[in-house]
Amino acid sequence: MRVSHNNLLLFALFAGAIVLPTAILSILSFRNIQNEIFLAQKTFDENRASFQTEVENAIEKEQNKILQETKAASLFLYGQPHSLLDFGNATTYRTVDGVEAMFLFNKGSLVYPDISSRHFIKASNYSTSIPNPIEKQLFKDEINGKDYNAAVLSRSIRLMQSPFETIDDQVQNILGLIRLSYRHKNYDEALRLLELLERQPRPQGYLHADLTRSINLLHFDILVEQKKHQEAEDYCLNILGQFLHSESIEDIPSAKFFFESAFTQILSFEDLPNDKREAFWNLRENFNRQISDMDILYRHKELFDETITDEAQSKEGVLYKSNGDITLFKIGYPLLSGDQIVIAKIDPEAYKSRILSKLSATVKSWKNIPFSITDASDAVIMGAIPDTAIVLSQTNIGQSLQWDLTLYEKDMREIRKESRQRMFLMYGLLTFSLITVLLGSIFMFRFIIQEHKLLAMKANFLSSVSHELKTPLTSIKMFAETMARGRVQKVEKIQEYSSLIGKEATRLENLIGAILNYTRMEHGRGAFKWEKIDFSACAKKVYESMYDIGVEKGLTFHTRFEPEAYVIGDYTALYSLAQNLIENAIKYTNAPGDITIEVYNSDERATFSVADTGIGIAGSEQKNIFNNFYRVGDEMTRSTKGSGLGLAIVKRVVETHKATISLSSKLGKGSTFTVRFKKVE
Repeated sequence: MRVSHNNLLLFALFAGAIVLPTAILSILSFRNIQNEIFLAQKTFDENRASFQTEVENAIEKEQNKILQETKAASLFLYGQPHSLLDFGNATTYRTVDGVEAMFLFNKGSLVYPDISSRHFIKASNYSTSIPNPIEKQLFKDEINGKDYNAAVLSRSIRLMQSPFETIDDQVQNILGLIRLSYRHKNYDEALRLLELLERQPRPQGYLHADLTRSINLLHFDILVEQKKHQEAEDYCLNILGQFLHSESIEDIPSAKFFFESAFTQILSFEDLPNDKREAFWNLRENFNRQISDMDILYRHKELFDETITDEAQSKEGVLYKSNGDITLFKIGYPLLSGDQIVIAKIDPEAYKSRILSKLSATVKSWKNIPFSITDASDAVIMGAIPDTAIVLSQTNIGQSLQWDLTLYEKDMREIRKESRQRMFLMYGLLTFSLITVLLGSIFMFRFIIQEHKLLAMKANFLSSVSHELKTPLTSIKMFAETMARGRVQKVEKIQEYSSLIGKEATRLENLIGAILNYTRMEHGRGAFKWEKIDFSACAKKVYESMYDIGVEKGLTFHTRFEPEAYVIGDYTALYSLAQNLIENAIKYTNAPGDITIEVYNSDERATFSVADTGIGIAGSEQKNIFNNFYRVGDEMTRSTKGSGLGLAIVKRVVETHKATISLSSKLGKGSTFTVRFKKVE
């Protein structure tokens, strides 16, 4: 077998670019598969170290982000309001997710939230009062529903004895009168008594250490009940002014409750003008935020003082402090310039949620690493603690978080299982690649062999066609020259030569027509003219044109042409199909022989059948007879004339018309070709 130069290049490229690399990779893969368990253990150790590094980096990165956001937000703390007039104006304030409150210091002095320069005084320094026997009796009578006038008279008489009582006894008696007046809606008397108490510094009660804010709130509520909204607003602002200018804070929570309640009620006034509503809204938001921050500073002042004075600060200017209840971080130089210091109180839940959100994205890509992250109480906040795993390492992660990252040894059974899965996968991929290369090689060789056969058939086709074209042309030329030179005088001979010239011309015309038909078939459906055709009439016309040839050869015809076998198709193509099948039957059937031609309707199909008693076709040849240029036997020694395009044209016509063709043949006993078209009405 001769192989073309292009095929040799293709084969060399296939071998060099696919077969050789595949073989090398196969050898390397087999070696790696044998060490898979060792590699899996080594990979796990490397991944474990990388996982721990990524977790620590993720937490550090998020904490640094919180620090940077806090630093940026601290720039707005200088502009927060300090005086009563400032609180009603809207001021910019920046919050940080994960931070509950921020405190700004400069040169050791509190800048924010410094509502005024004050000293913190614990409320517990003031003891509660104990009611004397008279107060106990009066309070008992009051509860039991003693007549209002009689109750007021009893307390008024006691009030006249005030010079002989202690301050606490006097306050408790006045509180009793206020209760009676308020209960019976004698608001003016209640206000008069309240103003009397408000002149008393830190009035004490036996239920509360300091009644100041309770008295303020009751005074405010009575003004609201009396619909004296303007007086209520002025009273609230007056109390706020006193609070801002006081030199000490004794009970921030009670002050916070009073002002929040008062501001909320004022904002509910329907007659409040829009400009005042906006001012009170800003006042409530700004003041509540600052007093809440002051409350934090008030309750944890010792930890704040310790944090401010602690010099154990990192080179980045960050220090974390915790006392079990709260966690603070301090930002100073060089993260902040000069003597500025910012202390932030961490919001535990928001801070934790923010860190875990960042961690979740990190650990998602490490599903095969057994780990757990636990807090100070050993509660698992991420990952899981395996039942039988061995602890490999435990590391504290994240400053101030008090979280521990624990890494566990992976179960060898799981490693072997994963290794087996990877081994099976690698074996499968390797087998697939080898099969692919093998099949590719087979298809490559088949392609080369098929191309060689096609080239041989084309060569034979060209030789045969050249011979077929030359033979009739030679005959025509010979007879024409003989007649032209006047060598033939008899009329009978002239008629005989003319007839021979006509036959050879018809033969030449048929051969050229076959070649043209094949070329037209190559252009597909677009080259056809589609119409409704009675195929029975078409086949009958072909039969009549070839009848004489068959009879001269000594063949007997049997025909059946049922009318109205309508199909949609191209007349020329269908004529060529019938002509090629009938011509082949005549060509390959020796006398005496029979040829049966039928066209009939069956099961919504128009069926065309050509059967002969000729030489037949061997089973090994039947699958190739419809190929282009293919002829049974040796092209150069075959005595039967032909181009090898007849059945190829038939196959193309059948495919284009979406019909079917079948062959039934036995060597030496004849062949039957059956074509079935979709019938149309």
